[in-house]
Amino acid sequence: MNRDLALWIGLLAGPVAWLVSFEANFALVPWTCIWQGKLTLYLVSLAAFVVAAGAGVLAWNQWSELGREADPRGGDTLSRSRIMAFGGVVLSSLSCLIIVAQAIAESILGACQ
Repeated sequence: MNRDLALWIGLLAGPVAWLVSFEANFALVPWTCIWQGKLTLYLVSLAAFVVAAGAGVLAWNQWSELGREADPRGGDTLSRSRIMAFGGVVLSSLSCLIIVAQAIAESILGACQ
């Protein structure tokens, strides 16, 4: 895979997965209320978690390949790539955390709440 593509996927896939799951869960609430089953909400959250975690692993691998030490001079392509990879790790981790928090709320609330 192209390094630039891997960096962008690692940076953006986690937040996009959270956003898609957030919107999909809102769209599925009427259907869930009618059928009184929350399995689809859980499956959407699980799929989003897998995508966000995969993006985090991809970003972590890129960060490991590029080197983890910061260059105080900065400004070159390698330094920017390291920042993107580290940002991907952080954003994907936070996205996973948010997805899990929303899944906990889904499990506590009733199907029509």
